[in-house]
Amino acid sequence: MKNITLYQPGNSIFHYCDSRTKLVLILCFAVLAFLYFNPLIPLALMLVVLVLNVVATKSYALTNALTKLFLIIILFFLVIHGFTNPLGKTPAVFWGHPLTIPFFGTYTLEGAYYGLTFGFRIATVALITLLYVSTTHPIEVVRGLVKLGLPYNFGFMILMSLQLIPISNREAKTIISAQRARGLVEHNLWEKLKSLVPLFVPLVVSSLERMETMAMALEARGFGYTEHPTQLHEVKFTARDIIIIASAIILLVIGLVLRFKYGRLSWIDHLNSWGNIFWPG
Repeated sequence: MKNITLYQPGNSIFHYCDSRTKLVLILCFAVLAFLYFNPLIPLALMLVVLVLNVVATKSYALTNALTKLFLIIILFFLVIHGFTNPLGKTPAVFWGHPLTIPFFGTYTLEGAYYGLTFGFRIATVALITLLYVSTTHPIEVVRGLVKLGLPYNFGFMILMSLQLIPISNREAKTIISAQRARGLVEHNLWEKLKSLVPLFVPLVVSSLERMETMAMALEARGFGYTEHPTQLHEVKFTARDIIIIASAIILLVIGLVLRFKYGRLSWIDHLNSWGNIFWPG
């Protein structure tokens, strides 16, 4: 049966780590990504995290829809900030001419700089989070959060939210296939956009029906009767977890020291002299 969760079974070191260890990795990489105002730093972190995903989940790290979405988000930030960021002053010259679009203005180097920086930051955090959910069994996610002091009901709520992503994706594909079999027209981009309306309606209805069924099933099984349900397996740190946590903390400390010593490493003040950086005319 096809896996309908974000979890991908495997034998990597991350699959055997405690879920709390991977939460520490998320925190450290998120702080490092936002420490510096230089797109190269979060880009390097993003590539490192992408390699970790490939090591842990092989081809899934590159072929899943979420990774592709993160790349689209980077492009989105690059385009939107380049045209609309109010701090943009230096026009980016393409083939000797500044790129200008009506109602959006001129594409600027400062805007592109901001877009790349924020895009790589978001992608880094998203990819390290993907590593967490794709190498941690849903049950282990709840156990780790409960161990950190989060109430079991909230942990279960987060778990079900993660479960809804692949389930909704599978149902959306089924609905689209059924509509195409019934003559759905998708000849151009506008028709594809209009086809989203008949997609969302049955998807929302099926999601509401699923939630109602799940609520009745949980109530029938006495969910919430006790605040501390018995766990089948006790989670605890191992030497592997301690080594990974120590390495992440050391890396974070080095990043903080370099941040206070060298500043934000920003190039934003030098962009005025780079007006012809793109295909100078």
